[in-house]
Amino acid sequence: MIIKLSQREIALCKQAAAGRWQLARASGVKNQRRDGGRGDSDVDYLGIRAELAVAKLYQLEYSPSVIGIDDGSDVWMGNISVDVKSTFHPTGKLLFKSLDAFKSDVTVLVTAVREQGYEVTDEMSVVGWMSKEHFIANAEEVDLGHGLCFVVEQEHLSSIESLWLLAAQERNHA
Repeated sequence: MIIKLSQREIALCKQAAAGRWQLARASGVKNQRRDGGRGDSDVDYLGIRAELAVAKLYQLEYSPSVIGIDDGSDVWMGNISVDVKSTFHPTGKLLFKSLDAFKSDVTVLVTAVREQGYEVTDEMSVVGWMSKEHFIANAEEVDLGHGLCFVVEQEHLSSIESLWLLAAQERNHA
C-alpha cells in the first residue's frame, strides 16, 4: 500500500533524521546498512519515513523526534512490538544482520517509491510483514556485498491487512 507523506511530515522526518544520525554517531553506533546504496544520513531519513508510513497506515502513535537508540521495536500495535525495516529498492528484501537482531514480535517491510526509477518521492510503499518465528524458519543467509545477513523475499511476506487483523484480535483478547 502506498502511503503519501505531507510536506510537514517530510520536514519533521528530515529534522529527526539529522538528530538521529548525530546521536548515533556520537554514541559510537555504526549504521547497519546491508543493502548498499546511500550515505548514513540518507539511511536514517529513509528509516524514519518508513516508520511514519507504518504509523499512518495503522493509525499508531509515533513521534519521529523521539531521542535514543531503540530496543528493536519502532512502533507498537497494542502489545505487539513492530520493527520497521526499509529499503531504497522497490524489490528489496526483508533483511536482518543476524537472527538475534530480530527482537520484536513482528517486522514490516517498507520500500521507497521512486519517480522514473531515480528520485525518491514523498511516498512510501508498505509491502508486508512477518513474525519473528516465520522469519527464522524461512530466512536465507546471504552476502549482499556488506557481509552475511538473513533475508526473505517480498513474495513470502504476509499481507498488510492480515497484520491489522492480528492486532485487532490481540486487542480483543487482552
